[in-house]
Amino acid sequence: SLRLMQTDYVDILQLHDIEHVPLERVLNEGYAALVALKQEGKCRYIGMTGYPLATMRRVMSEVQLDVLLTYAHGTLLDDSITELQPLATDRGVGLINAASLALGMLSSTGSNVTFEHPASPAVRSAAAAMVAHAKAKGVDLAFIANQYSIQRSGCATTLVGIGKSRHLASALEAIDAPIDEEILAE
Repeated sequence: SLRLMQTDYVDILQLHDIEHVPLERVLNEGYAALVALKQEGKCRYIGMTGYPLATMRRVMSEVQLDVLLTYAHGTLLDDSITELQPLATDRGVGLINAASLALGMLSSTGSNVTFEHPASPAVRSAAAAMVAHAKAKGVDLAFIANQYSIQRSGCATTLVGIGKSRHLASALEAIDAPIDEEILAE
């Protein structure tokens, strides 16, 4: 992979979606492989990614990572990523927030994930109500969702999906544009 990318190393190497394999293997074999690659100079930082907060908490408690990414927990629908922040700070782990649109539920087009969305029916209903309210008010819910995730999640980084150049422009604007507190409250 490094040859294909024409580089000697990558900045961050992460085990992705670790909840889909036995966690003991991740914490033992997977972590050992990451450490070895870092020691070889193939990457500068190591991390893991996944959805379940309990899994992410356990990982941070049991192995020494540089970064940890979890998704759809630093959003307008769910700000539970804050539960991980004290442990991340204590362990020196850079916390990465991802999926500010809650895997598409906070966009006017809705979620297009090809797997069963992890959100509960109540959360899906709340998202649908938010989409309808934003449409009625003539505001871009995706922009507000990105603002909230970027500006208020408390994370070192928020990853946002960029499918088109206008999505990139909007995400960049969301970094500094003041949040409309009235719309946010609604």
